[in-house]
Order: sequence, then structure tokens, then C-alpha cells
Amino acid sequence: MGTLGCIHDMMRRDKENRELRRRNRERMKETRRRMTECRHTELPPTLSVEKLEEIKKQTQEKEQADQNHAFRIKLIVGLVMLVLLLLCGFLL
Repeated sequence: MGTLGCIHDMMRRDKENRELRRRNRERMKETRRRMTECRHTELPPTLSVEKLEEIKKQTQEKEQADQNHAFRIKLIVGLVMLVLLLLCGFLL
């Protein structure tokens, strides 16, 4: 008699899980639909074309400045390592 209760409980949980999976699929479909709708929206009306171009220009300038800064840091680190290697070579 004990195994029948376990089997019944397992079947009940399986049924509940099926329903939960179905609801989760529906919720994910709805989320995916909302996300794809958000991606295809137009530009906000508060941004003019000139303002958008200026933002792009500022972004490009910032990226260029970041690249220059990273190059300088790599150059300094490389030179310091070279000096340390040369000093170690002379000390040995």
C-alpha cells in the first residue's frame, strides 16, 4: 500500500511540472515578443539628427582617446619590463 501513495504523489508532481513548464514557455514567448518589439522602435522624438551626429562624434573621439591611453600604458609596461630584464641580465 505504501508504494501506491508514492506513485500517486509522483504522478501528481509530474502533472504539476507539466503545467509549470507550459506556463514558463508562454511567459518566455511573451518576454521574447516584448523584447523584439522594443528593439524595432524608432528614435525618440526628442533627439534631433544633429544631436545624434554629435553623440556619435563624441563617442568616436572617446574611443580613440581610450585606445591611445591603452597603447601608452602597454608601452610603459613593456619598457619597464625591458629595463628590468636588462638589469637582471647584467646582475647575473
